[in-house]
Amino acid sequence: MRKIIIGIAVVQVLVLLTMLFRSEPFSLLSYINNSFIYGGVLVFFGLWVFVVQTGVFDIFTMSMRKFFKSKSTLDDDEMRLPSEVLAFSSSPLLIIGGVTLLAMAISLAIYQQ
Repeated sequence: MRKIIIGIAVVQVLVLLTMLFRSEPFSLLSYINNSFIYGGVLVFFGLWVFVVQTGVFDIFTMSMRKFFKSKSTLDDDEMRLPSEVLAFSSSPLLIIGGVTLLAMAISLAIYQQ
């Protein structure tokens, strides 16, 4: 839980630093745009890690190994499956990205009024 809170704080600091160094004026709209980018990228990578960890690409990988077995110089035991390569959980990325997008949505609601 502590890592997630630190991650949220780091992303918010990155959003603020991006707002300072870009040529746009420091405004609520600039915060909305930057937090959408950071939150969207985090959610995208979190979903990508989740899909790979579920083993969706393992079947494709195994079938390609069988198809190209005569051309390969590596044994099947030497090559790991994609779901075995990613050893970390996707939930911190999804939570941090979701909180960032939630902060963006709240800011957008305030901006619309």
